[in-house]
Amino acid sequence: MQSNDSSKGLLRRLRVFGTIRKKTLAILAAIFFSAFLLLHSVSQYVLLQSFEELEIHTSKHCLAEVGKELASGLEVLDTLNRDWAWWDDAVSFVAKPTPEFIEINLSDVTFASAQVDLMGFFGPDGAPVFLMAYDRRIREKVRVAEEMLDFLKAHPELTIHANAESVRKGIIVFPQGPMLFVSRPILSSTRQGPVRGALVFGRVLDGAEIARIAQEEEIFLKVTPLDEARKIPPQLEFINTIQASGEKMAIFRNGAKSMTGAMLVDDLFGQPALLLEATLQRSIYERGQRAVSMMHWLFFGIGGVVCLVMMLLLDREIVRPVVTLSDWVARIGEDPDAESRVAIQGPAELQSLEGAINGMLDKVAHATLQATEKNAQLSREITERKELEQEREKLIVRLQDALAQVKTLKGFLPICASCKKIRDDSGYWKQIEAYIVAHADVTFSHGICPDCAQKLYGEYLDVEEALKKK
Repeated sequence: MQSNDSSKGLLRRLRVFGTIRKKTLAILAAIFFSAFLLLHSVSQYVLLQSFEELEIHTSKHCLAEVGKELASGLEVLDTLNRDWAWWDDAVSFVAKPTPEFIEINLSDVTFASAQVDLMGFFGPDGAPVFLMAYDRRIREKVRVAEEMLDFLKAHPELTIHANAESVRKGIIVFPQGPMLFVSRPILSSTRQGPVRGALVFGRVLDGAEIARIAQEEEIFLKVTPLDEARKIPPQLEFINTIQASGEKMAIFRNGAKSMTGAMLVDDLFGQPALLLEATLQRSIYERGQRAVSMMHWLFFGIGGVVCLVMMLLLDREIVRPVVTLSDWVARIGEDPDAESRVAIQGPAELQSLEGAINGMLDKVAHATLQATEKNAQLSREITERKELEQEREKLIVRLQDALAQVKTLKGFLPICASCKKIRDDSGYWKQIEAYIVAHADVTFSHGICPDCAQKLYGEYLDVEEALKKK
């Protein structure tokens, strides 16, 4: 029997322990996955979004740097042009061109060392005094193309300056390609007027120049004249998006690996002339993804360890004491001994619960004792009442019997007119004294009356004398 109770207690303990542990694991798992979902949402919609915004900002900054690089090249060309334009020999050459000046100052070496692809001296009326181009492939001066001459004639403001402060610089898209273009008035070395003509320098934005800028910025750079770009659907989409946004640049994602920044570059006349495309690797976004992935794995690792530690601590500090408490309460419920109390070791909360349970058990024991005493008293009172009831019933029976006898003696009695016998209810004739003894609490004593004595014994005795002696 004791072994059976022990087995039941063990099974009960295991059932309670398993239930609490499952619930604890379920709660920890819910907290863990909720935290992971929160982390994933934050990383996807906050961190990666921040990385993407940083990438877009970096791309725009890169495009801006390309624009600055173009502006810097234009400034270098302008500085070189200014040194030549503010020169007395240039004033003399415009006024009276000489082969010696051309041979000494305008040789192929001059074009190559100055990295100039177009050089022109113009008179005050805009007429060309010297105008030559430079072919980098053959490293020689060549004649200027007719289309370029026509363009310069169509825009006299590029070769005629009204005052000494006038300057024209920017990008011009010629049929041969885009070019950095600078035009300044020719002045004396003291920078005194009047304007003696105009000096024009140009540098072609060819593949080598674009490659140099791309290498410096560590990007893939492509420059396309706007008229040509409009004929290519992807580039036309870039142009339309930029113009619709009202800005000079826009960023387009090519997927998870790269993105393209497109920018419209204005020409010397302030009109969009070039489409600048910079393709960048999405290294920032990839690093962000790796950081988020690493953060997820770290969360899984650290979260798993934290959950394990929390499980062990909860098991030690909460689960086991609660199971022990449950076991104690169950045993107390099964044990009829009213003196049994809970005794566990655990945190202050469970100790407080232990005290509350023991206090409740004390009150229950006291109430049980009072109930037992009340029950004993009620049992005694019930016994007494039963005894009284039995006595009462016996008394009632006796009274009923007596009443029945009294009624019988009070009724009509058939009596013999001769012998005086009485007939009972069964039809038998009995002596009158026997009938009365059976139906009444009467005992007869036999004697003889004077009449009968005289009648029976008169001849033998003096009855009167005998009666007097008695």
